[in-house]
Amino acid sequence: MQKVKLGTSNLKVSQIGLGTMAFGRWISEADSDAILDHAVNSGINLIDTADYYGPGQDEKPAYGDGTSETIIGNWLSHNPGARSKIVLATKVGSNTNPVMSNPSLSREHILQQIDSSLERLQTDHIDLYQAHLFDNSTPLAETLTTLSGLVDDGKIRYYGVSNYTEYQLSLALGIIKDRRLNPMTSLQNRYNILSKHDDQDVLKLAQRSHVGFLAYSPLARGVLTGKYLNGAMPSSSRAAQGEPLIKEYFNDADQQAVEKLKTISDESGIPMSQLAFAGVLSIPGITTALLGASKVSYIDDAIKAAGLKLPQSVMTQIKSL
Repeated sequence: MQKVKLGTSNLKVSQIGLGTMAFGRWISEADSDAILDHAVNSGINLIDTADYYGPGQDEKPAYGDGTSETIIGNWLSHNPGARSKIVLATKVGSNTNPVMSNPSLSREHILQQIDSSLERLQTDHIDLYQAHLFDNSTPLAETLTTLSGLVDDGKIRYYGVSNYTEYQLSLALGIIKDRRLNPMTSLQNRYNILSKHDDQDVLKLAQRSHVGFLAYSPLARGVLTGKYLNGAMPSSSRAAQGEPLIKEYFNDADQQAVEKLKTISDESGIPMSQLAFAGVLSIPGITTALLGASKVSYIDDAIKAAGLKLPQSVMTQIKSL
């Protein structure tokens, strides 16, 4: 697995990263351990989680109980040699209160949550700490100054942001420059061959600013595997499990694009999922595609995609979707 530098940091991350949003949610701890084992043994070194990930995501109001972090921390404790091999990333800023919705990126909340994440993850530092989403209720300078301070404190090595628009990223980079804060290392945003038209501007800004780009949902929550074509609803799928975010892809335009991808797959002999991953990784500025694997076999499929050299004719067809 090829490893590439993340932004201007000293972190070298695998082109395929492991997203763990479903750990403890609909993937058991035992199955999560097996996925972690296989991912790391296969050369994946970026493990991405959040203080929000866990079964609380499916409650109303949705909240994070840190179950995913706990599972990863337990796995690390059982594999003492693994910590030095991985780039451990987590996030802060989504709702963590089961009684009421109170997402925040205030200094107080971040300082509270970093210690909780370190405890759950059973580590003394986090390699990449990310603001999970833009917080309109907290001054951006307060958030960035706090994150930069955690680097100075040694609790985190680098920081990044997630789900930022071009305008929000531009504001953040301006504050960092003006206040001479530690640099931003990465942006983690959704990016797949269905959503690419909406995300080009922020990707280009990140690339110009030497900010690494971590692309989540490269398979459009499984839609790009073709499993939902013609109204299919596999019982073990995310949609069947009640994942609400997948519904945005159930529209005529995206379904037509998936049908075209299937045609490309049939003609080229390359699985749809591999085409989708390879399409994302071929985009200039994208550092890593994050795989939310629920099965060990999905890891092998993604790794094969990272090594694909697609014919120009196939790339042209993918870009036209």
